Amino acid sequence: MAIWIIGFILLFINLVLSVAFIRLLLIKPIVSRFANKAKFSISDTERVAIECGDTYWEKQLFINQLDWHKLLNIKTKLLSPIENDFIHNKVPLLCDTFIQFGLSDKTLDQIKSAGFWSLNIPKKYGGLDFSAQAHSKILTQLSSCNISLAVTVMVPNSLGPAELILHYGTDEQKKDLLPKLATGVHIPCFALTSTEAGSDAGAMIDSGVICQQMHNGDNVLGIRLNWDKRYTTLAPIATLIGLAFKTYDPENLIGTQSDLGITCALVDSSLKGVSIGRCHHPIGSNFSNGPHQGKDVFIPMSAVIGGQAMIGQGWLMLMESLSLGRGISLPSLSLAGVELGLKTSLEYALIRKQFKQSLYRFQGISEQLVSMAADTLIMKAMSNFHLDLLDQGLNPSVSSAILKYHHTELLRTNINRAMDIHGGKTVMLGQRNYLSDLYQAIPIAITVEGANILTRSMIIFGQGLLRCHPFLKDEMASLEKKDLTLFNQLSGRHLAHLISVKIKGFVLQLSVGRLAKTPKNTKGFEKHGYQQLTTLSASFSFLVEISLIKFGAKIKFQESVNGMFSDLLIKMYGISTLLRYHQVLGNELDNLVEWTLQKQIHQSQVLLSDICDQLNYSSIFKWVILPRGIKQTFPSIKLQDKVINQLINNSNLKDMLTSNVMYAKHSALDELDEAYILALEAEKVYKRVGYVDNFEAIDALLDKQLINVDDHQLLLRLTKLRQKILMVDDYED
Repeated sequence: MAIWIIGFILLFINLVLSVAFIRLLLIKPIVSRFANKAKFSISDTERVAIECGDTYWEKQLFINQLDWHKLLNIKTKLLSPIENDFIHNKVPLLCDTFIQFGLSDKTLDQIKSAGFWSLNIPKKYGGLDFSAQAHSKILTQLSSCNISLAVTVMVPNSLGPAELILHYGTDEQKKDLLPKLATGVHIPCFALTSTEAGSDAGAMIDSGVICQQMHNGDNVLGIRLNWDKRYTTLAPIATLIGLAFKTYDPENLIGTQSDLGITCALVDSSLKGVSIGRCHHPIGSNFSNGPHQGKDVFIPMSAVIGGQAMIGQGWLMLMESLSLGRGISLPSLSLAGVELGLKTSLEYALIRKQFKQSLYRFQGISEQLVSMAADTLIMKAMSNFHLDLLDQGLNPSVSSAILKYHHTELLRTNINRAMDIHGGKTVMLGQRNYLSDLYQAIPIAITVEGANILTRSMIIFGQGLLRCHPFLKDEMASLEKKDLTLFNQLSGRHLAHLISVKIKGFVLQLSVGRLAKTPKNTKGFEKHGYQQLTTLSASFSFLVEISLIKFGAKIKFQESVNGMFSDLLIKMYGISTLLRYHQVLGNELDNLVEWTLQKQIHQSQVLLSDICDQLNYSSIFKWVILPRGIKQTFPSIKLQDKVINQLINNSNLKDMLTSNVMYAKHSALDELDEAYILALEAEKVYKRVGYVDNFEAIDALLDKQLINVDDHQLLLRLTKLRQKILMVDDYED
């Protein structure tokens, strides 16, 4: 009864506020208060970041206007014959070379000659010009082979000189440098991070002063550079440095301003004053990375990416180019690690016995395995959708940040799960440990392209709020201009939006989502997923409005609350893309999809409750947001048991989820895969005669005619291989 009373009260308030005259009377003091007291301060670097890139589905989630056509009708670009041939032939060949020779000159020569550094460069400049889908698949497979190999390939293809020249360079720079980058004549690196400036690029002290100086016998206009950079991948072997620095024109040689902002330029590493070649040692990896410095290094204006007209536009260039690093490279690396962890854990959990039972039969283990499979599935779904957007020509910056944070965090979580399942097997270092390199390298993925703490607490929700909210950005602009009339109009529309999502969210929560509109021909758990997604989006939108009312201009400093909003936005994005991905999966993975949706919806409802708790009068908000409480329970153990049995016993499902894992013949991974296939067959024998784990007992079964010759050979082969797999490397002290 109390729920309905509150509902009628809310309805009455909404009816009153729907009267324009009354609404405007209430808005006027709010306008005066905000105009006089609110200070919406946005730095130049923040403003550029906010303006860069596109918005797509994340905006629909923010404002609760879910157009299923926009979600479901984005087409996946099929791989071309050339892309397929490259993936099936050149990628495995490079992995084989790496396994034999490491990151030697032979491996680098193969990277250059096969075009691995030209994945995004157009064909007219000698590049491969592959799709985002092909690019991602290549990096995922290389990452499953070795992280250092993958990083060596991915960095020149993401944020680097080629990408910047392609989008912003002059015609001369494109014609001269892109062919050299495509073929490896030039080895590129890109330097942004300074000794005291990481995520806060505006704090860099690296500088370039515009001046006249002799260059190749002529007195030319150029820039005198001084820098001290670190953490630059490929720097020790680079011949061409992409450099970000602050630009100054104290003599006003090109205009009236002296502080011109961040600029990006190309510096030949052989120039006088450049100090390069020393190395860092990234944890758990051995890809080329190091510091470098420049002292009074002179470059002509032609070395500025885009020429003199692009001086001071470096931050804009970098922000617009981050989608590849955030949306392709790091998510691909992370997906490879999670797929590898899942594949090896499933196989090991069948092969490894405790108390004469396979590990997967213990619910504590199966719970972790199903969670790993669910994470792999949702990562695939999110990546597939984002790559499709990129192949459509979009550049979704918020989506890129979501993928970078979400995938790298799940890499950390799932490698830890895999390590737990393997126990001592993956604690000891050596060639037989197929998880140790990934485990050690996780901090690299977490840190680069924007540290995850920053990405979660500031970028995903903070940037998303200003990019996706229907009125906030214009309202801020009207306040800056002190245009109270415009602010009044926008506030009225804003208030109508708030009322709309409040009513919609409340009604949908009361109906447990049953009144939500869903795509045609959906039913069962899939229809439930669409209904709950619509409900979550409406509740999310209303809580965003409550937070704006509570915190006002200070909302960007509420990093903990913003992080919770980011978590919820990520959950909704994952649910959305999983529902889309389910269309192409068929029904083999239905139980896993259902388990995953239930978990995501449950966690999302918990987040709604937690966000309410962080706001004043949380009990009132909870009556509106969750009038029936958290209705979605965590997935049942019964469903979990169904999923784990399918994952273990249906190798097609396992292969579908871990299709990007590559490994060499006769390696530890190859032996594990072979043992898994034998173990599936052996389980049928064990059901008849019980588990045996030594050769004498197997021979005795044959002598007693409890098994036939084929069964005998099967158990002997499996037992021998199992013992080999359980071994770890040991060394003389």
